[in-house]
Amino acid sequence: MSIKRLINITKIVSAAFLLLTLMSFDRNRLLMNYKAADISTSDGEAVVLAGFAARKGLSTGVHQHLLTHCLVISDGSQKVCIISNDLMEISPALSDSIRTLIADASGLPKERILMHNIHTHSAPRLGGSSVLTGGTNRAYKSRTVSAIVANAADVIKNDKAFRKFDLEIAKAKTSINANRCEKGGPADHDVYAARFLVKGKPAVSVINLACHPVCMGPKSHLLSSDYSGVAIGSLIESWGGAMFQLTGAAGNMDPARGPKEKDYAEECGKSLADSLSGVKFRKVRNTGRLSVVNDSVDLPYLVDTVTREDVIRHADSLVNTTSQVSATFKDDVRGWEKEILSRFDKGPVPSKLRYHLHTVDIDGVIFLFSDGEPFCEYQMDLRKAFPDRTIFFAGYTNGQNSYLPSERAYQRRKGYEYEVEQMHIYVKAPYPLSPNMPETYSAGLKSIIATTIDSEQ
Repeated sequence: MSIKRLINITKIVSAAFLLLTLMSFDRNRLLMNYKAADISTSDGEAVVLAGFAARKGLSTGVHQHLLTHCLVISDGSQKVCIISNDLMEISPALSDSIRTLIADASGLPKERILMHNIHTHSAPRLGGSSVLTGGTNRAYKSRTVSAIVANAADVIKNDKAFRKFDLEIAKAKTSINANRCEKGGPADHDVYAARFLVKGKPAVSVINLACHPVCMGPKSHLLSSDYSGVAIGSLIESWGGAMFQLTGAAGNMDPARGPKEKDYAEECGKSLADSLSGVKFRKVRNTGRLSVVNDSVDLPYLVDTVTREDVIRHADSLVNTTSQVSATFKDDVRGWEKEILSRFDKGPVPSKLRYHLHTVDIDGVIFLFSDGEPFCEYQMDLRKAFPDRTIFFAGYTNGQNSYLPSERAYQRRKGYEYEVEQMHIYVKAPYPLSPNMPETYSAGLKSIIATTIDSEQ
């Protein structure tokens, strides 16, 4: 064989090997698709805003437009859908209904559709009397549900729009938040960021921190995504692409100087953006890994078995308490009592509160989703338990059903009366949670993360 022919064969073999390597590399690349839709009120539409019992009257305008965001990740054979709405909360029943509609419209199983709300208190209510026939929010609710469903179904089904991406992550510190129940109490100032790059440029980014979006307090009647929207608007100018927030374990985390008005939202949003503007991102190795783990944990109430007699005795004790969350508290308690007692006429009342947990593992970066409003200690402790892993923590997912106070809150009590003793009245839980609840919930969080990591092997 001539040397020239040998060289040519060597070149062909090298090229084939390179092609096979590149093909293998491409097989390890996940795909993404993203789109957002506007869910603001229409011109001149006045609605009841959510979140503050002290707020009176209807909305008067728009500070920032509200969006529903949908990010879908695919490995070519399976997909997972992550939705983040610029809303305060959606009940578990309504959340289940919306996810079912998305599943029916897209063919994606409901278990792979995760719907988060950033928990802004400047968004329209989607429950209560205002959404009933003739209510101010009825048309808004119908329109918004349709928009969330249509946007998500389109993103899921539009296979031609999916693109290969590179993932990069970062962590910074923010000073905008503080413990809202206890001065100097536990506070998580970490803010996480993830950027999904398409052809080297951010297509969509995610920011994650523990802080109620309540810079705009009860005196404000403007629609807004609060500090979140301000920060996102600023960061998009420097990073490019789109962006949304996943609000973390913010049950006891508020803006540092408490609810005020829109100027404070502007201040906090810009401060948060400044915290992230120069942060150094770390590229994540493309492994082609995409997995979803769904689990649940049953949280104990103060009694092992909830009975009608327990409910009546508890209601009687609450109406005589000196710690009352509002002027209507006694009436609220009697309304709760009537509601819970009526459930006994329909069948057994569960004696534990079922909480749903979910993880999405994207190339080894773990996104954790939980119902309700966990206190920040859960988020902090979980990350300490898995120091070698990056964990994005998102509460307010697939339905808002309870605060989850920390062990510290149960021990100290003072300052936490509402979250520990009265919150169940307003979320219509059949009884207060037990002081043993924190241990149970924390164990459930650690278990699902451990399961997610084990499944990578």
